[in-house]
Amino acid sequence: MDKDKKKRGGRAYLNDFERDLTGRYHYRGKMYHYRGTLPRQRVLGLLWAGAAVAQVLLLAAGCLDGQGLGRCFYVLLPYVAAFVANVSVCWALGRLTAGGDPMREYVYEASVAKLPMRSMLTAVFSAAAALMCLVHILLNGASWQRVVFILLAVTAAGVQVALRRFLGAFSWECGNEGQMSAAEKR
Repeated sequence: MDKDKKKRGGRAYLNDFERDLTGRYHYRGKMYHYRGTLPRQRVLGLLWAGAAVAQVLLLAAGCLDGQGLGRCFYVLLPYVAAFVANVSVCWALGRLTAGGDPMREYVYEASVAKLPMRSMLTAVFSAAAALMCLVHILLNGASWQRVVFILLAVTAAGVQVALRRFLGAFSWECGNEGQMSAAEKR
């Protein structure tokens, strides 16, 4: 296999690394710099707070033991999808936090670029779980657990919609590609 062959697909970001004369790798790809109006640490704190609140709300909704909630597939499926989608939001926030500033392009693509869709998926699945629980109430009658489940799921959806809107204050600008200096080439 040719050493100079460029990778495609999921590991294409490896093409952005070059080896210097000492054998160490250096990143030469695009870098993204934070350019938001609020300080980066404050924005990250607010994003983490929103994701944590949504996760706690969804966890609390899952802990309810109302008759039929745990055995009703059309309530359970969107609830589990919302929970997993919010875990995905937390994962992307972890990559974003660890990525630093400036951030490498592949980290940006895996975190900042994915956050709006992931938060919207969480909101949609949370709202779907609340809607399906409402259908369950119409078919089988109301109980306090079912009503609380709906309130928790709707609140989690609202938190994710607010989180997605807040992502607009979190702007990044693509900087220059990394340049290898003469000292690094030796």
